[in-house]
Amino acid sequence: MKIETFLTSYDPSDLPGTSIDPLGFEAGYLFLADKILPGLTNVANRPRYFSMLCAGAYMAGDLHNESPQVQYKKRLERITRFERFWALSNVLANKKGSYEGTDLSGLRGVTYATAVAESVIDRGDKQVDADYKLLSRQVQYGGIGMYGAVADRMRFLDRQILALSPDLGAKLAEGFIKESALPRVVWKAVEEDALVDVVVLASWGSRAHISGKPGKVEAACLRDALHLDPVRSRMTDFLAKFPEMENDSELGRLSRIHTAIEGDEQNRDLREAINTILCYEESYRWALLAFERLLWLCRQNSSPSVSGKTLKRDPIFEEVRSGLPKAVHNFLNALEKCETEHSQKNLTRLDDVKAFLQETEAACGNSWNVVERVMARHRDVQSGKFDKGRRKMPWLEYVQNERIALTTTRVGGLGHEVKEHKKITPHPYRLNSADALYNASRLR
Repeated sequence: MKIETFLTSYDPSDLPGTSIDPLGFEAGYLFLADKILPGLTNVANRPRYFSMLCAGAYMAGDLHNESPQVQYKKRLERITRFERFWALSNVLANKKGSYEGTDLSGLRGVTYATAVAESVIDRGDKQVDADYKLLSRQVQYGGIGMYGAVADRMRFLDRQILALSPDLGAKLAEGFIKESALPRVVWKAVEEDALVDVVVLASWGSRAHISGKPGKVEAACLRDALHLDPVRSRMTDFLAKFPEMENDSELGRLSRIHTAIEGDEQNRDLREAINTILCYEESYRWALLAFERLLWLCRQNSSPSVSGKTLKRDPIFEEVRSGLPKAVHNFLNALEKCETEHSQKNLTRLDDVKAFLQETEAACGNSWNVVERVMARHRDVQSGKFDKGRRKMPWLEYVQNERIALTTTRVGGLGHEVKEHKKITPHPYRLNSADALYNASRLR
């Protein structure tokens, strides 16, 4: 049995030659996101995937007498084949059915499925099978890889063997199969790897569409799973009361909720967590502004490098020296104000970022000291990442005569000039995923 994992706390696997999170804030942000919306992820934002996964596992039948390895293998085979049929049905519904022109964003492997559907239509084929590559690595990047962990934490299934929970998973599978009127011929094709009539598949795709309205049983299961965790439940209720506004941002929305629950002792833990998030992101954006400025200045020179003299008199670094200390002070103060058991739990996971920010704040006496702290942090973070067994290189390095230059890696960064910390995109905190689940779970 193979379960995909992360290689390090900073970078996900399978990013050869490039990298994310150059200053190591990712692990802290994920920890804080779990403080307000535990169990969710940003990518798992199309609830119909949970229904599809459960239905695919359901089609494998009763395997409880089999070994865990056999259970996983058989359910995996059913789920992945069902996912290919389902993806194809979505595209066919868009091209031939009532969902024509509907947005398919979020459908994993939509490019491959579209190519198959267009080929089938162009040739005038009457039947189609699921023998096509949905993704280069369907298990890792498809429904199981992107939604499996969330489905596990929402108690739809056991990710280790892909077995459905009897109260939520099996009920969701049965509800989706019945309410979308899954044709028997599609079920049989999933079992036997057989052909399905194109018209039948397109018709079912209109009922089982990724953007479709869930049936009553499906919606009830999604609602029960969403509210299974009390913290997630309370936070979702606040998101419903404070919906996204025009030109709104996640941080703006969180700030509105933070203000609204002032003095609310029952939700003090959420207020403390949100306050920490807001301060964490402010510090992150100032720190990343400094790093992006280094990259930008290097890229403006044919060398490509930048001198210490230029850095010491750069106006953006002057802004960082002024703004970062206040942001760090507020972040440290927010941590001290975490008094509820929930907000205090495992706060040591932020110690790494906390130490870096404190050291950088102390270095704000002059710009070159800030540069040195940011460079050291980036080097340490990159050394903890691997590409095919080899440590990833930093994007910047010191060269002769107090200069900083791009390394041969020359990857990463925004690629354009940023002069304000507010132009640095903050981390996403799963609000869209919670909204999507809430909307799908509403009994209309």
